[in-house]
Amino acid sequence: MKKLFSLILLFALFSLFNMNIAYSAINKQINANIKTKRVPAGTVIKLRLLDPINTSMMELGDSFDLAVIDNVKVDNSVVIPQGTLVRGSVEEIRKPAILYKGGLVRLYFDHIVSPTGKQVSFVAGICNNSLITYDGALSSKTNYGTALMNTAETTKNIVVKPTTWAWEKGEDMLNGGPKYVFAPLTALVCIPVAGIYFVGDSIVDIFKKGKDVNINQDETIQVQLLQPVDMPVY
Repeated sequence: MKKLFSLILLFALFSLFNMNIAYSAINKQINANIKTKRVPAGTVIKLRLLDPINTSMMELGDSFDLAVIDNVKVDNSVVIPQGTLVRGSVEEIRKPAILYKGGLVRLYFDHIVSPTGKQVSFVAGICNNSLITYDGALSSKTNYGTALMNTAETTKNIVVKPTTWAWEKGEDMLNGGPKYVFAPLTALVCIPVAGIYFVGDSIVDIFKKGKDVNINQDETIQVQLLQPVDMPVY
């Protein structure tokens, strides 16, 4: 009985050893078929947001997904196909605050999912975006200075538009002579109104919050590779 048990155990160990050898050989063959192609640094890739980016809703560390819009080719071969998934996270975020201070968000791109299903490091920065700051973050670019500029522009229109209208109406009357009366009188009335508006709105803007950074789902952003990406391909 003991001899039979020993023979069965020996046979089982022998079979397991052969299976491991066969599995290793298959695994080596699969790995041998997988190659990589390098997408060089500096390559610009268009991405579509699968999740919205909004400083009012996001927190530090929140993740988001994007999809590649156009095939990325190397040596006329598609290395990153259209629809490839890119994942990222929020590296820095600043909520809007009073003094019209706008929101800011810095996005970190974690990895790209290769056609073989492997997660590959993806180091990139946003480019060609109207919200981008000098150091690569996204900002609504509002502050008390921009609020004052907007107030000044509105103040100017309070005087200029009615005065222009009065000038044009005066030109149509009595060979244009009344315009020299209508326009100055209109300006004299509008200037105090504009001054009151400027002072009042400037005070109100001190207590206003700035705007959020908001990029909607399905909008397009462009990123530039800061480091080369070695994508596995068959």
